Amino acid sequence: MQTDLVGSGLPEAPSSVGNRSLVLFDSGDEVAVQAGEEGLRFLLVSGQPLREPVAWYGPIVMNTQEELVQAQRDLQNRTFIKD
Repeated sequence: MQTDLVGSGLPEAPSSVGNRSLVLFDSGDEVAVQAGEEGLRFLLVSGQPLREPVAWYGPIVMNTQEELVQAQRDLQNRTFIKD
């Protein structure tokens, strides 16, 4: 199972993480969590991978470079969010 602590630069999976950490788990069926003296708050998100291409620029994530260009154009024209 691959585990990454985003932004840590650690070469191997961490045994513990600090405040404001993001941990990405590759696969598995169990996550063990233990709180310290100050308690614990965390958000666990799970789902099937989409296995789709990703085009990313700033806060915008699309599937293709063309969709990304169109989204930026829509954002500039104030038509990005549609009802």
